[in-house]
Amino acid sequence: MQKVIGLAGHIDHGKTALVKALTGVDTDRLEEEKRRGVTIDIGIAFYSDDVTFIDVPGHEKFIKNMVTGVSTVDAALLVIAADDGVMPQTREHLDILHLLGVKRLLVALNKSDLVEPDWLELVADEVDSFLSERGYPGTIIVPVSAVTGAGIEDLRTSLDSFIGGIKEQDRQGVFRLPIDRVFSVKGFGTIVTGTVLSHKLRKGQSVELFPQEIVFPVRGLQSHHQDVDKIKFGDRGAINLGGASVEELGRGAFLGSPGMFQTGSSWVGMINVLPHWKKAVKEADRVHIHVGTGKREARIHLLESNQCLPGKSMLAQFFFKEPISAGFKEKVVIRFLSPEDTLGGATLYWAVEWRLKKQDKRLPQLSNLISDNHIALVNNALDFFQKPMTQRELARIFSLADSKINALLQKQELFKIYQDHYIKADTCESVMAEIRSTLDTYHKDQPLGKGLPREQLTEILPGIREFVLALALSEGTLKNQGDLWQLSGHQGVLDKADETVKQQIVKVFEESAFSPPLMTVLKSELDAKGQSILQWMIQHGDLIRIDQDFYLLRSQLEYFYAELRKWFSKNPELTVSQAREIIPSTRKYLLPMLNYAEHKGLLMRDGDVRRWVGEELSIED
Repeated sequence: MQKVIGLAGHIDHGKTALVKALTGVDTDRLEEEKRRGVTIDIGIAFYSDDVTFIDVPGHEKFIKNMVTGVSTVDAALLVIAADDGVMPQTREHLDILHLLGVKRLLVALNKSDLVEPDWLELVADEVDSFLSERGYPGTIIVPVSAVTGAGIEDLRTSLDSFIGGIKEQDRQGVFRLPIDRVFSVKGFGTIVTGTVLSHKLRKGQSVELFPQEIVFPVRGLQSHHQDVDKIKFGDRGAINLGGASVEELGRGAFLGSPGMFQTGSSWVGMINVLPHWKKAVKEADRVHIHVGTGKREARIHLLESNQCLPGKSMLAQFFFKEPISAGFKEKVVIRFLSPEDTLGGATLYWAVEWRLKKQDKRLPQLSNLISDNHIALVNNALDFFQKPMTQRELARIFSLADSKINALLQKQELFKIYQDHYIKADTCESVMAEIRSTLDTYHKDQPLGKGLPREQLTEILPGIREFVLALALSEGTLKNQGDLWQLSGHQGVLDKADETVKQQIVKVFEESAFSPPLMTVLKSELDAKGQSILQWMIQHGDLIRIDQDFYLLRSQLEYFYAELRKWFSKNPELTVSQAREIIPSTRKYLLPMLNYAEHKGLLMRDGDVRRWVGEELSIED
């Protein structure tokens, strides 16, 4: 594993000179940097085969470039000049390191040759107190001189021990590399460089450019100026992208596993205001937010109050002027719009398409995202977005490999699946219980009712409701006719009054023999209760639909079948005219009845006659 060490500190405190003393590399590569003696952009030097230094600008005008440099580091070497002590950019650089979650720090007290021993000791004490106040107590401070070489070996010893304590942190399983440099090489094409923040990338694979969301093939890879087949977490990598132009790439963008990072103009997260910031952050404040290696303007919408005081944290929504891409729980730096001073930072959670309100019931789900438990995080996501989500959607919002999410979703006691979408098992059960209760009450009140429309079954959001209904239908828990839903197994029970009406309807069919009234005519002659019982008879199979509006009693249909069997036990074929001899009806009704028998597989038409093709018949005497 490679480790990346960022150098930070005030201008002219000797960061670049110290890197040169440790590595022999002058990281001031630009002509203007050499002419002015001031670091303007980030510089790269290799301390060893598996350790990279990133030298960053110390001048306040180049804070944006400084944030770019330290946004991908594992630890930091803070350089403080002994003749100056703690200066403005010392403070701001340390704030930025803290806000970006850089917890490991080593201090080089440079230019020690320019002060007396007593003064050096006094400055060291001042630095120690300063670091303790800013959350870095017990930090090792090494006096050194990049010019004379005094203390360089002591610094190497401390560095080696310091570096040995850096632990591998890649748990995501998806590739990501923020772009800090872009250039073109004749004969090769476009090259981007950066530090691999997670996972690995192989030559020949594809990567996606975020936030542009363009996929490029990887033509070649380098690390430490050597051609390699893959780059991995912690590596400083150079990537040759096929088909890319310098113009469409740039700082602020990053390369990642295709489809695995969120993009949007509106993000929810947690804002943290520095304790020593001079005033409260207020609702609708406009700020600059440094995301990865880029800087974007945004407006803050506070979700728990109208202001966030220094030293406090609060849920917030950030509205960016243009879409950004980021990973889950990405650390960002927030600077005041004018003058540009660092006021705090934030942890970005998710890109959302709607404006949250302060009283939104889903805010507790955001507060719970501090957890590192993946099951708890997936539960929070499903509760927050309030819709069924696919495995890929969940992997994307957490920037986790599909395989890591899949293992969680297979826990059937925790999650329900239908057609590749998931919801929480307890959500599914509670919604299903509500639907059962609603339908049970309905069936008791209206035993002959056709069912309830979906909107009346539950007040849950449509996405979850449709998931539960589809799952219940597939499992046989519910049944439906069009948009009317009933509990499976529900059989309406007729009371005495209903039975009287039913018998009146039966009598109509019996008296009409096999020439019953059309169903539309019959319905028009019945009142609401009669129509309900008529529908009940159809649902329960007392009335059988023969053709369009033509229905028969089940007993009539069974009589028809019996007469057909008798006929064909003695005769090989049947005409419509002969059918009238056994069934007292007209051609208008007999043809649909014969067609129905064909559809049921009892008869086969052969020209103008029908032949029996049903079960074998015995020949009666």
